[in-house]
Amino acid sequence: MSAPKKFAIYEKRHASGNVGFRVDLGLVNGKRSFKSFPTREAAEKFRKGHLEKAAAKNPLLLSDIDAALRHEILLALERLREYRATITQAVDYFIKHSRPAKAEATIGEVADEFQRVKKGAGLSDKYLDTARASFFVPFRDAFNNCNVTEVTSAAVEKYVYKNKAWSATTRNTVIRHLSVLFNFAIERGHATQNPLRTIQKPKRAVSNAKDKVLATADVIKLLNYAFNNDYRPECAALVLILFCGVRVDEVDKVHWEHVKLDEEPPVVVLDETKANRRRVNQLPDNAVDWLKELRVKGKITPSNYVGRMRYLRRLSKVPYKQNSARISFASYHVAMHEDASKTSVMLGHQSPALLWNTYRALVSKSAAKEYWKIVPGYDGEGTPQERLSHDEIRKLRGKRIAGVLDRDTKAQES
Repeated sequence: MSAPKKFAIYEKRHASGNVGFRVDLGLVNGKRSFKSFPTREAAEKFRKGHLEKAAAKNPLLLSDIDAALRHEILLALERLREYRATITQAVDYFIKHSRPAKAEATIGEVADEFQRVKKGAGLSDKYLDTARASFFVPFRDAFNNCNVTEVTSAAVEKYVYKNKAWSATTRNTVIRHLSVLFNFAIERGHATQNPLRTIQKPKRAVSNAKDKVLATADVIKLLNYAFNNDYRPECAALVLILFCGVRVDEVDKVHWEHVKLDEEPPVVVLDETKANRRRVNQLPDNAVDWLKELRVKGKITPSNYVGRMRYLRRLSKVPYKQNSARISFASYHVAMHEDASKTSVMLGHQSPALLWNTYRALVSKSAAKEYWKIVPGYDGEGTPQERLSHDEIRKLRGKRIAGVLDRDTKAQES
């Protein structure tokens, strides 16, 4: 009995970057032949039609079935009899529930569908863009954009652990994101198993949160530099992160109308949060002092918020590490109030226990008291320095710029 043709489909990437699909027609007049299609769906449709024609031309005859296969069929019929089911019903059920609806979907196709479906469901652009650029695309390229059904647990485990520069936290993050992608593939009928399910997760490293807590002197230096050097929108954003428990990405969605400085007690209303759970955080007295000085209208942050914030930190010469502002808030808030539940509510965390174990005793009570005294112009000595008005700050900045231009002009003339 000759093997039936499978009419396999192959993806072909052209030099232009466009992707096409070819159906292998087998040997035609002694030469292997292919038919090209612009989409996988068109190729699938053509393949299905050819398979049906091939089956009609070459029906399986009982004479082609060997003794072992006939015995297996009889045994299967005997087992189905007690359920009053036919072999055709059993085959239909297996095809419907065991085989993916589109087993040939590539990693890239699943990632594209994930992006489209999840965006329609309301997930944030930042999450989707980060997941795609940082996790899905590198994984796709490492596996040559193969079909999701071809990815094995052993291959994924090798991928996760081959990069020696990755920390335990990074590896766990990669596993989590890829597991989400494969679970989505299963839900959409592109796969039946998640190869990440059996991957051994690395043990979490000891928390380095203590190294990221800003000293009160550095907080004073950073805020006063921003306040006195025309970085007032960034200053307001920092105040909300450092003293009010707002996430870095959340503050970029806050408008001044959400900051209720004249209510009792003053609060900031956070409607667009990471977990899509509305939070209303009470503003401490020192934050109210800052925000009243900085209050304007519209959005808290400027359009180029991320770049300006990075530039501000460099200019202020403060040893600022990733997420230092939020970690500082958590550490000083826990030390001041000694109430993990209160701090976790401000941060938007669901587990006070995890927060307590991470941030407890990172700073002293006396340091926390000093932290919550920080107001505009405060120098750490107990009294605020003389504050400059916004117009005075602009004039001083203009004089500094004019001085630099004057020096450059004289240097060129000489």
